[in-house]
Amino acid sequence: MHVKSKLVIAVVALLPNLALAEPGLHEACRNDLKALCGSVQPGGGRIRDCMREHRGQLSNACKLAIADRMLERSASKPASGSPPPVTR
Repeated sequence: MHVKSKLVIAVVALLPNLALAEPGLHEACRNDLKALCGSVQPGGGRIRDCMREHRGQLSNACKLAIADRMLERSASKPASGSPPPVTR
């Protein structure tokens, strides 16, 4: 398998639904994935786990892109504990 193909698979495994939807995230973390987890076999959450283990070594651009995406995702979810909407 080509390195580029492995990288795409790794991004998809690490950040579900983001590889195509968030090209900035893919670009920001590409070198980190390659340098820190390039030898990890994709699948079963291994890439995600590797990135978590190395989170202190991630580039600032990757950390920022991940944080931005997490904020976007949390903003799009209804707050837990909120009462259900009133319907009439």
